[in-house]
Amino acid sequence: MSTHRPPTPRLHEIRLEIPRGFADFWKIIRELDMSGPWTIAMVTGQTRSHHEVVGRYVRRLAKGGFAEVVNRPDRGGLPPAAHYRLLKNPVDAPRVRPDGSECLPTAQEQMWRAMRSLRQFDARELAFSASTDVVSVSLPAAKSYIARLVAADYLDVVRPGKGGVKGTLAIWRLRPNMNTGPLPPLVMHTRFVWDQNRSVVMAAEPAKEVV
Repeated sequence: MSTHRPPTPRLHEIRLEIPRGFADFWKIIRELDMSGPWTIAMVTGQTRSHHEVVGRYVRRLAKGGFAEVVNRPDRGGLPPAAHYRLLKNPVDAPRVRPDGSECLPTAQEQMWRAMRSLRQFDARELAFSASTDVVSVSLPAAKSYIARLVAADYLDVVRPGKGGVKGTLAIWRLRPNMNTGPLPPLVMHTRFVWDQNRSVVMAAEPAKEVV
């Protein structure tokens, strides 16, 4: 009896349920607001998220002055649902804390913005260009983000790096067809790159056999 094991097939496609985040909530809210007052339940109905998750974001919007409760219609003795309207309507989704104050941009957001504006870059230049007075991007963070986007085919190499004591960093550029929009590709904790603009998984690490 042969003990030869067939080769493991290569992974060509991955199907994942990606929980919708605040960017998707905001898009739905803006669409609903065009037709009039809306409720948390109406937003939840168009997502795969829990009612409480959506509710936390809506309440933060209200605290931050982006939305307000306009009425609580009586439904025959049932607890009335709060109806909201937007007070501010920016294109980009507000990122707000529980107290209503706006969050600082993330390192990934800053690096993606820098990649889109720089003609070419190495990890050191990316870290420098993406850093601000309030959020600093380290060289290891820049190297890690570059490596993830290279694996997902977002970047082309302009000049390979060289190792050794007098080594040089590789120089990269963002591929024109992968400049997909203002939202940064997210490097998820499950080790894949999720493109928020296209709503697709761009790359994932090979699966390892559990022994």
